[in-house]
Amino acid sequence: MNNKGVTLIEAIVVLGLIGIVVVSLVQLNLAFSHSISSESLSVRANAIAVETLEAVRVLRDKNWNNLSNLTVSTPYYLSFSEGQNDWSIENSESNKIQNIFSRSFIVYSVFRDSSTGKIINSGGSVDNNTLKIEAVVSWNDRGRDKNIKLTTYLANF
Repeated sequence: MNNKGVTLIEAIVVLGLIGIVVVSLVQLNLAFSHSISSESLSVRANAIAVETLEAVRVLRDKNWNNLSNLTVSTPYYLSFSEGQNDWSIENSESNKIQNIFSRSFIVYSVFRDSSTGKIINSGGSVDNNTLKIEAVVSWNDRGRDKNIKLTTYLANF
């Protein structure tokens, strides 16, 4: 009996299976790497959004009018001067953070229920000593636009 042909066919089948396994492992590794990269961008964007809220809080602490005089529902941008070690508010974005992220914040009026004093979405009366601040960080991840929004309330105290 001649087993040479059978052994050759078995070797080809085994090599084919090994090839399929190797290609699958490479694709799995690439997918995992892309997932880690995307999550890394999300974590960095979240940190920038938190920093934005903290910078706005610093501006509030310096002078409430820094925020109360802004037009509601309008995006504003932050700029940090290293020489003055200070934040400032800009009307347009000067540059992207790490050449990836765009950062802005929006100021909204706060309405309170006149009988309970609780914050409500609409109606009631405008609380001139409280503002809702929304930090927005946007970036593009492999052709898809993504963003993170964080919200807080700041009061004039």
